[in-house]
Amino acid sequence: MKNKLLAVLGAALVLGVMGSPGAGAAAVDPSIAAARKILAEHQDSVLWITAVCKISFTAAGGGDQPVNIPEQERKVEALGTVLSTNGLMVTALSAIDPSQEVTGREISTGNGRLRLEASAIMKEVLIVMPDGTEVPAEVVMKDVDLDLAILMAKRDAKEFGRVAFDPVNLKEAGKVQIADEVVSLSRADEVLSRQPAVYNGQVNVLVKKPREFIRASSVGLGSPTFDLEGRVVGIGVVRRMTDKRSVAVLIPAADVDEIVEQAVAAVAKAAKKE
Repeated sequence: MKNKLLAVLGAALVLGVMGSPGAGAAAVDPSIAAARKILAEHQDSVLWITAVCKISFTAAGGGDQPVNIPEQERKVEALGTVLSTNGLMVTALSAIDPSQEVTGREISTGNGRLRLEASAIMKEVLIVMPDGTEVPAEVVMKDVDLDLAILMAKRDAKEFGRVAFDPVNLKEAGKVQIADEVVSLSRADEVLSRQPAVYNGQVNVLVKKPREFIRASSVGLGSPTFDLEGRVVGIGVVRRMTDKRSVAVLIPAADVDEIVEQAVAAVAKAAKKE
């Protein structure tokens, strides 16, 4: 009787360790499964943008003494999101325009407070494709308030015909609520061979006024954030106030799409005049 009892207990222990048939593989977390799916479908929708910026400065205040700040040139790199097969892209303006860091800043001098203003001219703008091909582009619209910049690949460039752009769809926008899980796409820098990257996050703050912004833990500047159904929630930008800490937020996809349509219309209108 004792041996029989031990045999039953042993069999129960084995079944407990092995689990029921078909239960050997643990179920994948839905947010992880969504991240893998989004990465597989849209990994080439986030690309690096490089440019050379010529930055000019002006200063006001500081007494009657003239202030002369020499121009600077700086090379910048930023991530952008592909929006159309003809090379239309959106990025965070502050990521490609260093003047945004300076404009409005005040410094103390021996003659009083000095307020700085800066502007940047973008030169040698290039879209870096996944295979390393660099496609010339130009900035066609800037929205300082929303921290958005719209770029367009130059279709007459020889590199344009050698590549294919993989866009995301802003028109089928995702809607989120507080604490919803989200997935943000990115791309590693040159040190990691510019490989596609993905980050899981959560919605922390929803701002309705003065306009809608979304704060999520995985926001990347110029990159898209998706809901778990694979719909674009928004594009990452910087939200700043004078003398306050800057915060990375999402502009809702529908709002970005509206700005993009304005940019496309402006480009088409300019082309007709030429």
